[in-house]
Amino acid sequence: KKKKNNNELVAIFGNFINRVVVLTNKYYEGIVPAANDFTEVDEDVLAAVKEFPNIIGKSIERYRFREASQELMNLARLGNKYLADEEPWKVIKVDAERVHTIMYVALQISAALAVVSKPFLPFTSDKLKGILNIDDALSWLDITEKDVLLPATHQINKAELLFSKIEDKTIDAQVEKLEATKIANEQENKVLEPQKETIEFEDFTKLDIRIGTILEAEKVAKTKKLLKLKVDVGIDTRTIVSGIAESFSPEDIIGQQVSVLVNLAPRKIRGVESQGMILMTDTPDGKLAFVEPTKAVKNGQQVS
Repeated sequence: KKKKNNNELVAIFGNFINRVVVLTNKYYEGIVPAANDFTEVDEDVLAAVKEFPNIIGKSIERYRFREASQELMNLARLGNKYLADEEPWKVIKVDAERVHTIMYVALQISAALAVVSKPFLPFTSDKLKGILNIDDALSWLDITEKDVLLPATHQINKAELLFSKIEDKTIDAQVEKLEATKIANEQENKVLEPQKETIEFEDFTKLDIRIGTILEAEKVAKTKKLLKLKVDVGIDTRTIVSGIAESFSPEDIIGQQVSVLVNLAPRKIRGVESQGMILMTDTPDGKLAFVEPTKAVKNGQQVS
């Protein structure tokens, strides 16, 4: 829903501004025309524009940001409806003087949009101010109190693309970056497990940890985490079931050297007898990593 609202705002905002700037340059070489007599519609629209800074400001003060952005959209809608109803591209053929006033009013709305859009679309606001050739001196209070925001004879610039389309792959890349940053932060703030109970040297010597090489790997049926491995541990080749399937694909770990606790009592896991345990740790991105020698060594070498 949020994405839909943002897309709607971009469409309404961009469409209105583009038409106003293009027509002003087409009809008047970018110079704000002097208004003639205002119709009741013109006066109502200009009066409505003056109300938006207070309406949007109050929503922001109450932390109702979605409501505030909706009001910004309403200001853009007001401009779009005004142009659509007045149709200066048709009127220019029969009443050029009337078009002066229509475009003058539309340009006042454009200036108001450039100012009040700043909290929501800061880069777009700055770009629009550049197109309209106005600076930050024009304030929210000016919109409320002044009758003229862009005076006659003021020169505006050529139209530019206010919004560029963001491809899905760019969005996906940014989402991945955010996810990676989130995981890294979680790992950085992760509380390390305290040291376990002290053991005697004899307890350690009971562990037979050896270097082995994975010869075969396949997923255990109907599980997400388990891989069934064939591992050469030097003294023999044995089957080991390991919960590493979410971090590694079977085809990617063939030939991987690992550290194996070979004298762990065998036990059945999902109907497969596992004859040892592969030693693992985790990485900053939350994935598992093998505890392996930095240089290739012979299978069966003991870790001591």
